[in-house]
Amino acid sequence: MNHTTAVILCGGAGERMGGLDKPLQPLLGRPVLEWVLERLRPQVDALVVVANRRQEAYAACGVSVVDDGNYKGHGPLAGIAAGLAAAGGDWILCVPGDAPLLPTDLLQRLRSALQRDAADVAVIHDGGGQQPLCCLLPRRLLPDLQDYLDQGGDAPRLWLGRHRVAEADCSDWPRWAWSLNTPEEWAMAEQHLSQWKDPA
Repeated sequence: MNHTTAVILCGGAGERMGGLDKPLQPLLGRPVLEWVLERLRPQVDALVVVANRRQEAYAACGVSVVDDGNYKGHGPLAGIAAGLAAAGGDWILCVPGDAPLLPTDLLQRLRSALQRDAADVAVIHDGGGQQPLCCLLPRRLLPDLQDYLDQGGDAPRLWLGRHRVAEADCSDWPRWAWSLNTPEEWAMAEQHLSQWKDPA
């Protein structure tokens, strides 16, 4: 597990936010993606953004950008497949592009859970349930994911259910930190980030 690529999923339509490209929207004067990158860069060896629109804007943040390729329209699993295909190493740390406050030890939490349970994949548990788009998984699962997508599958939880999954406890983290889906959560993030102190 020496080389890990962070795959940042930015391909969503932002329907619950009026179609906004959420990772590029300003949060306290900075694009949400900048908050994500700031947290991830010290933890991983490489970064890849998966985006199906405004790719030049994402590339301007200094990261490699790919799209969903042949699996466009299959939801976030298409982005995970694209990230797995683009990754240079054997492992990817997958996160949503609208996750403004990732733990600075996110990768370590997921690695520890993976090793503890001798699992195939590790996902975040936020205290209320799994966050399946925030996960650590090996590149060797790409053929299985492609097979699932080829059969018309598009549900992250169902695909993960084909493998042994470990949960990393992140119940100490605010739930809005994993995804901003409503204007109310956006306002909450701005309020909390302006005074947030990292418990780590």
